[in-house]
Amino acid sequence: MLNRLLFRLAGIGAIAGSMAAQGPGRVGGFPQYTRTLASQDVLARGKSLYDANCGACHAPDMRGVPEKNGPNLLRSTETFSDKQGEHVAASLLKHNPVVNLPESDTFAISEYIHSIQATMGGQGSPPGRNPVGLTYNVLIGDPKAGATAFTKLCASCHSVTGDLKGIGAKYDDPKALQGAWVAGRAGGFGFGRGGGGQQATVTLANGQKLEGRLVRKDDFLVVITLPDGTRKSIERDNGVPKVDVKDPQEAHKKMILAMDDPENKNLHDITAYLATIR
Repeated sequence: MLNRLLFRLAGIGAIAGSMAAQGPGRVGGFPQYTRTLASQDVLARGKSLYDANCGACHAPDMRGVPEKNGPNLLRSTETFSDKQGEHVAASLLKHNPVVNLPESDTFAISEYIHSIQATMGGQGSPPGRNPVGLTYNVLIGDPKAGATAFTKLCASCHSVTGDLKGIGAKYDDPKALQGAWVAGRAGGFGFGRGGGGQQATVTLANGQKLEGRLVRKDDFLVVITLPDGTRKSIERDNGVPKVDVKDPQEAHKKMILAMDDPENKNLHDITAYLATIR
């Protein structure tokens, strides 16, 4: 449940938006992701021309028709390198039979191909694998319900007038706010108390106990930082001394599991509530 809850952070909420007509497909180092796209009227014309002249051999989705010796254009180095339709035009002239089109038509076809390549996934996988131009809104919960859920699930350790004072103003992006409090990261909330690491209790052979922040633990050595800042290294042999490790986020993880529900309502509501704490 916890993993499912954390995984859904990036895609929670209402999704809206579309590819900008004049902008690049998406940020990245390859030309299909960085080149500027043509206007929508050129792309619409290019699609019509592609369907009429190219689709039979290269397929409507550009993945190719092997029976007609039509290669996959999503993986075509010529279309990747093409800038203004020059490579597409040259390929059409070498086509059997030759496809002779005006320069403006080959330009429109190439721009349409570029627009599809801008939305495809890695390794030439089909378009749509990596959606572009999306805006995510995670503030879809009820702040009043969130206040109630916060009191029930979080208030035993956290306070909006104490460690979470002004927390809504510390995160410009609601996704970052939600990610931080769900993950229990320290620094912004005070979640994950315990000095930023696991706490360990080392029980020596004579029964003496040493407590501190765990630095290292294996079958041969345990290293802890004592409360006064001193680092102490202790050899281990056959499990002695005994080392008990406490996860400082244990309580927070239990809280996340307790609040889980099929629609993540508590998560949405608490995020909406925390966003109002400024």
